This record gives sequence, C-alpha cells and structure tokens, in this order.
Amino acid sequence: MRIIDHFMPAPHATRQQGLCAPFIDWAAPDGEVYKRVCLTHIPGLQDRLEAEVGPVEMLGMGFRLNFGGELPNAAIHSDVGWGTHALVLYLSEGSGGTAFWRHKATGAHRIDPGQFELLEQVRGDWDNADAWDQVALAEMRFNRAVIYESALFHSRWPFAAFGSGHDDGRLIAVAFFNLKEPAE
Repeated sequence: MRIIDHFMPAPHATRQQGLCAPFIDWAAPDGEVYKRVCLTHIPGLQDRLEAEVGPVEMLGMGFRLNFGGELPNAAIHSDVGWGTHALVLYLSEGSGGTAFWRHKATGAHRIDPGQFELLEQVRGDWDNADAWDQVALAEMRFNRAVIYESALFHSRWPFAAFGSGHDDGRLIAVAFFNLKEPAE
C-alpha cells in the first residue's frame, strides 16, 4: 500500500468534476448494482499516477458518491480481476478511510486469480467484520491517494458512508490498472 498526500495539483477542480458527474446505479460485470457511480475520464489522474508508479495500462476510472447509512455491496472484498492495482482518491473530508483485512479462519489477506477454494471459504464473510482482523487503515484526507494491489482484502471504513447529499457525502475517485514494464 502506498499513501500519497496532495495527489492532484488542482483537487478542488477534480472534486467539482466529481460533484457534477452524471451518476448512475451501475450494473457491473460481477452481477452487482453499485449506487452512484460515474465511469469517466478524470483529467490528470493517469498522469499523476504514472509520475508515482511508472507506466500503467488504465482499465477504468471514475467517481463514486455515497450518502449516510449506505452500505457497500460487499463490505470486505478483493478487486481481483480488475487489474493488478487500484487507486482510491479521497475528494471529501470524513472519518475512516480504506481498511485492509486478514480473514481469521484462513489467514488470507488477499485472493489471487484462480484461488477458487479460498473464494468459497471467504465468500460468506464479506459483510461479517467479526470474521476478519483489520491489519491497516489508510485514513481519509482530502486529496489523499491510496494505491494498493487489487487482490488485497479491503473495504470502506466504517462500512456505512456519511453525509446527506452531494456537498457532504463520501466522494472518491477510483482507478483500476495494470503496471507496465518500462520501455527499454
């Protein structure tokens, strides 16, 4: 996990783009419907990311906005299958952040492609915090980016979002990508 403060050079402009985004309830390939998602290009995000980690193959980026009391589809999860890495950029202020977890029964802190048996062992525990140990927390701070391997078990923390509308809800930018080998 890598945490970078002051990530975007014009964070208030990025936040404004997010607040004005045409959000939808998105039916994803995993069969889940995710509330208030906008899959869109975010100017400057890939350039800033590549300045930090080197060349990337961008698989998708966009905004997500959630309000008080809303719970995630699967609280603790892995984004395996969405590239090797993910980025969360906080565009609001609030408590909590992004938590990383270890499954108590299996000891697993990640799930890699093809680990079907492990998937079956943890699948029923996504929303049961008692089945997990929190091993790290990347605290929410405006314009802070958290970059991590997408296979890691993680969640929004606390699970319930905050705010009552666009101005005070939990607004983030997300990106999923693969690291590229630098050209020789």
